[in-house]
Amino acid sequence: MKQNIWGKNLPELRTLMKELGAPGYRSQQLFDYMYKRGILHFDEMAQLPKALRNKLIESWVIDFPTIVREQRSSDRKTAKLLLRYSDNSLIETVLMNQPYGYSVCISTQVGCAVGCTFCASGLTGLQRNLTAAEMLAQIYLWQFLYDIKIHSFVLMGSGEPLQNYDNVLSFMKMCHDFEGLTISYRNMTLSTSGITPKIYDLAKEKLPITLALSLHAPNDTIRNQIMPISKWYPLPELLESLQFYTQTTRRRVTCEYILLAGVNDQPEHVAELAQMIRPLRAHVNLIPLNESPGIPYRRPEMKHSQEFCEQLQKQGIAATIRKEMGTEIQAACGQLKMKFVRDNA
Repeated sequence: MKQNIWGKNLPELRTLMKELGAPGYRSQQLFDYMYKRGILHFDEMAQLPKALRNKLIESWVIDFPTIVREQRSSDRKTAKLLLRYSDNSLIETVLMNQPYGYSVCISTQVGCAVGCTFCASGLTGLQRNLTAAEMLAQIYLWQFLYDIKIHSFVLMGSGEPLQNYDNVLSFMKMCHDFEGLTISYRNMTLSTSGITPKIYDLAKEKLPITLALSLHAPNDTIRNQIMPISKWYPLPELLESLQFYTQTTRRRVTCEYILLAGVNDQPEHVAELAQMIRPLRAHVNLIPLNESPGIPYRRPEMKHSQEFCEQLQKQGIAATIRKEMGTEIQAACGQLKMKFVRDNA
């Protein structure tokens, strides 16, 4: 069975060239072909000797996803791709043109096992983890497609990053260390539903990334209803792990809170949420719901969301409403994939 060469860094390619009996400088040529020029077929790498190309073709493959669908917003600030990997797995990735540069929303799993009742990515369950190389391909695909440099990324696509811990950690380190990519850790955000033991593990890595907790409820009663995984990770223990994370990394945590009309957006929820968040000194990011078929919730009116935000601020909580991007192209997790599956059923 052929091995996948995509994702190997320059030192690893040097080792491979030595094993194949090729001079060391061929590793830089191969690296440049794949990661700088986007040439993903060995037989198109004309600078490499034919004998070396044949050796690579015989034992190696550049396993890179193909584009199934592409959508761009009318303001050209957001784009979304539905990708197919070599095993026919489908995932989504989103590009956002922010004032500070291009940012990518990365999927870490095919599907999701967390089962949040407001999210389309978990409707089909978890199929498998993505490898670090498969996540890396999401970054490079955007760079190749639009001839741009990626500034930052958020691990907020389909999947729970901390349930794919080793691959996600490897991916972040690859993005930081890869020649020609070198994304700062401070430009990386990892969003988790709250896998308490792994938050402790991540804290001990002392990477200066931003950790975002998908909180979405002011108490365990509501959270257990909309996020079944929280039954295994109750809020008191989860909040303790966030305190540990903040103290260990000296990094402020963000709490994401999706507003669901009549469920978690009432006046009494403001007081509960403020009391819970205050010791963390976390920033609360209020998120308008992206309504989707199969999701049994509705978004509140914007005026109501703004009032919720203002009440939190009056209680001393740093809170903002997330700027919406990509609503018209179904940029929320799982929406494009589900539409494609329905259309091709």
